[in-house]
Amino acid sequence: MFPDLTGPSEAWFKEHIAPDGVEEDGCHPDEAKALEDYYHHETEASAAAKAITRPIDRSDNPGAHLYRLWNLLIDALVQFPESHVPALIQLLDAIQKLPEPDLTGRRTLETPIEGCLWRGLPGFGHMWADEHKLDDWRRTLAAEKSASRAALRSRHVRKAEIEARLVVAEIGGIPLHWGYDCIADALERRDAVLDFEVPAATRWIASAGDRLYTGAVNRIESWALERRRDWGKEAAVMSLDRWLFWEERMEELQEQTKEVGRATETADRVMKQIRSGSD
Repeated sequence: MFPDLTGPSEAWFKEHIAPDGVEEDGCHPDEAKALEDYYHHETEASAAAKAITRPIDRSDNPGAHLYRLWNLLIDALVQFPESHVPALIQLLDAIQKLPEPDLTGRRTLETPIEGCLWRGLPGFGHMWADEHKLDDWRRTLAAEKSASRAALRSRHVRKAEIEARLVVAEIGGIPLHWGYDCIADALERRDAVLDFEVPAATRWIASAGDRLYTGAVNRIESWALERRRDWGKEAAVMSLDRWLFWEERMEELQEQTKEVGRATETADRVMKQIRSGSD
């Protein structure tokens, strides 16, 4: 459950019911109330999952409203205090484990192609990617004022940890490939924004390192590793050689700025522990 730290105000929940005063763009009031009750320790994850999905369960066109619920929960993941993320992931897991409602007579073209509403949280991963996996973020960052850099870095790193946690929890179809992509960009691109990308890579390693390393052992295929970068390491599969190269890069980068050095020390230690523990 959520720890007692400063979190969203009542206005946050109201804004998500009617963003900019437009109710058609917001979530159902009962969804916001269910999340607020969960935040305030009034319900456990299983009960909150039933309450927050009830409006969609009872809708004549349930598939049409999924995106509004996903938007509410995605915003909570990135906007609630970071310590609240585990509880939100627990809620998402409870939602995807709910029994599927009977959609007889309610199927429309907007019903998820999988034919279910909750299993795998259909559309959640795509919505996360649309909102938070922007290809031009480096160019956008270059245009930002230096005063906002620390806040932008914190947000970037936090999103990486959320993605890694979602992968470990097997929620929303978030792929492990994103972790490989994040780490390879941080360690194999000469234009990497080190104070953003190395801490983000470290969060992936700290949260999902065992899965990433298992992929290296099993030589799993990954589109993220085929992209050409600057160290000539592109390949169709993950490998132990590439894992070892990443360890070496983490060691090399330890003399960088405080943010980078601290992150690389953590990542290097965790990577070596994972590797030695599997021997």
